[in-house]
Amino acid sequence: MTDVARIAVVTGASGFVATELVSQLLHKGYTVRATVRSTKNAEKTAHLEAIGKVFAGKLEFHEADLLKEGSFDEVVKGAYYVFHTASPYQLEIEDPENDLVKPAKEGTLNVLKSVAKSKDTVKRVVLTSSFAAMVKLEKGPKSGKLYTDVDWNDEAKADKATGYYFSKAVAEKLAWDFAKEHGIDLVTINPTGVFGPVISQRSDSTSVKQLKGIIENTSSFIAPWVCDLEDVARAHVLAAETPSAKGRYLVTWPSEINPKQAVEVLSKRFPQYKFPSDADSKPTKEFADVSKLENELGMKITPWQTSFIDMATSLISHGVAKPVKA
Repeated sequence: MTDVARIAVVTGASGFVATELVSQLLHKGYTVRATVRSTKNAEKTAHLEAIGKVFAGKLEFHEADLLKEGSFDEVVKGAYYVFHTASPYQLEIEDPENDLVKPAKEGTLNVLKSVAKSKDTVKRVVLTSSFAAMVKLEKGPKSGKLYTDVDWNDEAKADKATGYYFSKAVAEKLAWDFAKEHGIDLVTINPTGVFGPVISQRSDSTSVKQLKGIIENTSSFIAPWVCDLEDVARAHVLAAETPSAKGRYLVTWPSEINPKQAVEVLSKRFPQYKFPSDADSKPTKEFADVSKLENELGMKITPWQTSFIDMATSLISHGVAKPVKA
């Protein structure tokens, strides 16, 4: 690869998935341009700076505002790959349109507009979308349903209940339309709930909050669809580097799990702690086909049990989760 081909942009770099992506790219020899809202917010960037110290001169920080057109022009200029991971992820919000939909749509469009100005060097854009852009929740789980990369969520609305799902669907559709119109090579990664080891004491990730609740014996809720953090980041890298990669890649454990299964796995690994006794054991109804990911990118899905144990171990060791002794 030329020097240009070794430059990758990661938007929203301080996020949970983006941090792992930055790490994997650095380990592969890329120079990473990491965008954050403020380079002065040490709480949001300290964990990235710690990673960057191992790769002298390979990690650069750039301020960029998703809602400001042109904000990504300079950071994208001269890059080879652009990974757009930045998007709000909040399930509990007051104003869905302004808190979720607007930043998701405008942020995606603003990044792609900057890419369109640098098409001479940018080889491919990998967009972090979501299973939320595929799954349909309005009528509940559908027995025997098999999700694939062709599924679209056309039920969600810009309301408090499904605003996040709506934001991901409309932002991804907007991205595909813009990419087609402007000749941008686009691939999307559509993960379910992401679980895996944390490297900082931040606890604002939705998956962190869910597992933290189980570890601290305060809640037994866990989302039914889960995937592994390292798998998601690896899928981004492979989707960029594999010339034949195209379309959407669903990253998930191929079937739903339930809270009781999660509690049983953690109880077995950490018998010294007390876990919720009221965990739901609802049976699996829906499934997912990840053969496209496996066949085209050569990936194998990490067992969800490994992801949960890795995350729980790191949450406890970092003091983010405080388990209750049995």
